[in-house]
Amino acid sequence: MSEPIGKTRGRYGPGQDTGEPSIRTAKVASTVRKAVQEALTRGLGDPRIRGLVSITSVDVSPDLAMARIGITVMPEQHESTVLRGLQSANGRFRREIQRTTRLRRVPRISFEIDRTLKRQAAIESLLEDPIQNDAEVGES
Repeated sequence: MSEPIGKTRGRYGPGQDTGEPSIRTAKVASTVRKAVQEALTRGLGDPRIRGLVSITSVDVSPDLAMARIGITVMPEQHESTVLRGLQSANGRFRREIQRTTRLRRVPRISFEIDRTLKRQAAIESLLEDPIQNDAEVGES
């Protein structure tokens, strides 16, 4: 049997319609993550970037032109200032990626706050004691 058009596995990984990143995209995402994490570890000298900044995800577009980096910031009250500081240091991150990799075109980088950990904690707290949570919902 032949596979449907557009769903075939090409030289660089799954086709566009599968929803999975190609092998090349995954490798570029890993390299971008590593380079940005190293730059954050060394420090940027920007007073806006403070607290614990963790990279939770890196999504690279199929054409490798854009990289969206999800971050979490502890403590939470510094999220907006840290996000502005990271966006302003965008050029430094791109230079760091260019210096440490052999990519011809370095993807444009955008940062966003990753809210999945907060949602996960909220769901887990609801699941811990469902009887108490039902009583609280019933009272409202």
